[in-house]
This record gives sequence, C-alpha cells and structure tokens, in this order.
Amino acid sequence: MIISIANQKGGVGKTTTTLNLGVALTKLNKKVLMIDMDPQASLTISLGIEPTELKQTIYNALIDETDIKNVILYSDLLYFIPSTIDLSAAELELVSEIGRESKLHDLLENIKDNFDYIIIDCPPSLGLLTVNALVASNAVIVPMSPEYLALRGFGLLQQTIAKVKKLNKSIELMGVLVTMFDGRTSHHKEILTELKNKYPVFESIIKKSVKFPDAVLAGQSIIDFDESFDGAEAYKNLAEEVISWHSKELV
Repeated sequence: MIISIANQKGGVGKTTTTLNLGVALTKLNKKVLMIDMDPQASLTISLGIEPTELKQTIYNALIDETDIKNVILYSDLLYFIPSTIDLSAAELELVSEIGRESKLHDLLENIKDNFDYIIIDCPPSLGLLTVNALVASNAVIVPMSPEYLALRGFGLLQQTIAKVKKLNKSIELMGVLVTMFDGRTSHHKEILTELKNKYPVFESIIKKSVKFPDAVLAGQSIIDFDESFDGAEAYKNLAEEVISWHSKELV
C-alpha cells in the first residue's frame, strides 16, 4: 500500500508523521519504504543524513531516469529514498513532460510489491510534486494542527484529491491526524469536535511536545528516542489503525 502524508500547510507534522509511522510499522514487522518528496529534505535530515553529501536522490529517479532501486538507502530496518534542494527544480523540469503527473507512479510500479507500505512525505504545497505523490498513492493521511485556518485550508487539499481521482480512481482519504494538540485549550477541543463531525479522524492524537524536536536533533524517531513517551505510544497506535484500515480495504 502507498500512502501520501499531505497538507499544503507547513509545520503541521508531515515529516514527523512519515518518520514515526514508518518506524512504528517496521516494529510491527512490516517492510516499509519512506520517500522524501520535499525539496527541504526534512525527512532526509531527520534520518541523520546530510543532503549535500548525497549523489543520488528521488530527483535523479524522476528527472534523469535513474533506476529507482539504485536510489533506495537502508538503515536500521528502514528503507528510504532521500531528497535534496535539487528537487525544487523538478517541478519546472517536469512541466513539459508527457504524463508528468504520473512519473512517480510509474517509477513505483517496479518496486511497490517489494514493500508492505510505501510512505511519501509531501512538500507543503499542492504543486506537481504533491500531485505526483497523490497519483501514486492508494491513501492519504492529512496531519493537521487543530486551528481554524488549518481547517479552512483543508478544503483546497480535498479539491486536489478530487481532481487526482480522474487519474487515480483508487485514492482515498484514510483520515485526518490531529497533531500539536493541546487539550487545555477550548479552541483545540472545538476544532477537534468539528473535524470529527465532518471527516474521518484517527483515534490517535499527537499532542504538542518539545520531545519531537529533541528527537530530530538526536537523529531518531520519537519511538527510538523515548518509547515510553505518550507521543511514541500515539504513533504506535496510529500504525495499528493504518493496518486495520488497510485490512478492511483488502476484504
């Protein structure tokens, strides 16, 4: 199964979710490939890799037609495809190509059966890179901070998913993942209630905590950084929810 972690708003926990969901699924004995589709290379950096030292990335697979198998890296049971700032040029370079929205889909056709889950960390925009990720995916997880403006912006992502359905009929919204939640604020509680009334929302909720940036500084997932932390538990529970959703889809 291929899952895009998408939201055009930045700073909502897309990279954190990609990394920690990937690690949690791996610990449940699933074979996982993570793809960094963000030119900011946040996932690559979070995995402890210096982007400037990389010779081959997702950019080379998309633009130079490098065999995607040759850009997959491996560390601690995790498979991943890194990114660099070069990827920012890919949107311009893809514009003139035939089938530009399906480049990633076509690349993944050759390797998707080698993994239980492929998780794509999308950039904070609804441009061609995100569209490529959505066209390649079976499902979308939308990390969202419980704020009014984030809720309003979600409509744009829904419109994009609806348009992508013309190219990829199988894509579904798996759910909204509430991140950076502070249960002490009535505003957050109100937005959470409104989300649950309108959309599929995961039971797992990611609370706001300084431990997440601390884990990034340590080059670790939150699960490896502090497995007893409730944020680590939340991501492990999210992995269970993802597997459950996938199992129902297969029936």
